[in-house]
Amino acid sequence: MQTSARILYHSATIVRPSWSSPWYNLGFQAKYRCEWKASALYNERAASLDPNDEASWWNLGIAATALRDWTKARKAWKGCGIELEEGYDEVSMPPTTACVRLNPNISGEVVWGTRIDPARIQIRNVPLPDSSRRYRDIMLNDGASEGTRKNRDQEYPVFNELSVWQPSLYSTFQSWLSLEDADAEQHLIHVCDENDIGFEDWSTVRNICATCSRGSLEPHHCYASEAGDGAKNYGFGATTRESLVRVLSLWADEVAGRSFSDPHLVLLAS
Repeated sequence: MQTSARILYHSATIVRPSWSSPWYNLGFQAKYRCEWKASALYNERAASLDPNDEASWWNLGIAATALRDWTKARKAWKGCGIELEEGYDEVSMPPTTACVRLNPNISGEVVWGTRIDPARIQIRNVPLPDSSRRYRDIMLNDGASEGTRKNRDQEYPVFNELSVWQPSLYSTFQSWLSLEDADAEQHLIHVCDENDIGFEDWSTVRNICATCSRGSLEPHHCYASEAGDGAKNYGFGATTRESLVRVLSLWADEVAGRSFSDPHLVLLAS
């Protein structure tokens, strides 16, 4: 289907080269194939023919960001009405909170992150190992949000992943830990934060349907699984096993009743 449409769009550019729509559609298709040079070329052509078409500018911004062509990216974001400081270096904007849906056509895991510009989000959770994504990976994200997630009564947009823009240096580890009370977990979070270790309570992971995932997680007939209780299964993001062992041992040694065993720490993905 896409191949046939691509042929028709190419034909339209020959018959009516000043018509912006077929150029945009070629760039749109190239975006989802992650063919960034082609997407940039087509969307730039579409934007030049119709400067008021924000969608062409936005997809040009995504493609230029993927190519690390910051001059073209700045031009594209300005075409969308986004104000940027003058310069030629990497685009930088005040960081904001957002979520990114990893592998949207497969598992669709949604994680929290920091949006560093219109097309990039850095992961702040520890993704499940099956996602092949890591703590602090920088993801190239699509332009339109699909759903929201709520934290402390505030909703944040969810953007679909397009590709990994820059992989992090972190690996993913798993460990089962014994905690004497809720304060122990808060202390563990604090120790991990102080030592640049990613932390995630995988016992609370919820499996939900696609409709809920692309919505705002209001009650729905899919009967989403409740957060788990009982044993605590934790995921960690660390640059080395040694650094994580040191932090977990430090945490466990401070209070009687806590336990951590090095052999129970499993490397899941690197």
